[in-house]
Amino acid sequence: MIRKHRAFTLIELLVVIAIIAVLIALLLPAVQAAREAARRAQCVNNLKQLGLAMQNYHDTVGSLPIGRQNAPRRTWAFSILTTIEGNTLFNAINFTTDFYQPQNTTAIRINVNAFDCPSDPGGSNIEEPASPYPRAKASYMVNYGNTCWHQDGSRPGQATGHTPFTPESTLAQVPPPYTTVAYLPGPFTGDKSYGLRDFTDGTSNTVLLSEIKIGLNQGSSSDHRGDIFNDDRCCFEFYTYSPPNAKTYDQIEGGFCLYPNATNPPCVNVNLTSFCAARSFHSGGVNAAMGDGSVKFMKDSIAVNIWRALGSMGGGEIVSSDAY
Repeated sequence: MIRKHRAFTLIELLVVIAIIAVLIALLLPAVQAAREAARRAQCVNNLKQLGLAMQNYHDTVGSLPIGRQNAPRRTWAFSILTTIEGNTLFNAINFTTDFYQPQNTTAIRINVNAFDCPSDPGGSNIEEPASPYPRAKASYMVNYGNTCWHQDGSRPGQATGHTPFTPESTLAQVPPPYTTVAYLPGPFTGDKSYGLRDFTDGTSNTVLLSEIKIGLNQGSSSDHRGDIFNDDRCCFEFYTYSPPNAKTYDQIEGGFCLYPNATNPPCVNVNLTSFCAARSFHSGGVNAAMGDGSVKFMKDSIAVNIWRALGSMGGGEIVSSDAY
């Protein structure tokens, strides 16, 4: 007797394929959500490390590191390397010359894990790769206040004050993008280094660091956002003038805005009043390290006056813990 072997019919095969496709469609978002949750947890851990690094630096030196220095040119990122187990990299840097000089090229091309958010696709991006001084970019920037780059001068109707992370020289006095006298600059501008004792608003009510979306290159042109070792505008810092993940444009001096381009956030090239917002690839907000060492998730929906208040260290604003 001949035994017949029954095979799948075409309809049965199509049904099986359709079921498999549906299962994949259902499982993929869950897998992606799990991966993003892990990346966000790593991002929180990175900011926690950087916040503690600031605290350790403060305990050793008696003040927070300067935000930037222009003679020779460098930023806060060099100062804290020894407090994030970057002693070898720290020892390879020549502090007697500018960050971009050939003596520092090898050191500043290295990606520091604690500086990169794993959710940001630009984490391995190199700034000015075709130039004689290429350098690694990063996701975490210091809070440089709640107005703009030129915020530490005094003008009629404009608040005066400084922030804990500071440049060594006073910047030009030009109007900030807003002039509400209730706000003072936040933790990274001024003309000297400040300590946690200067946080009269309270360390838990002052942002130290947050995230940005790294600006991706376009051919030989570069977007400055994320250029952490560069002491120039919108390179090492962000401002709380714009809310997290703002849909409005960042303003960047010097022609270093590339938009639209890849995943770059909106920006426009300007001559004065540079400022750039905290942004992330996390859904709904950004992670931020506070002056007390904690890390908090700041929602995109945070009231802009609260976000600006958190950007100052001595504005005298009263911020409730349930306001963000």
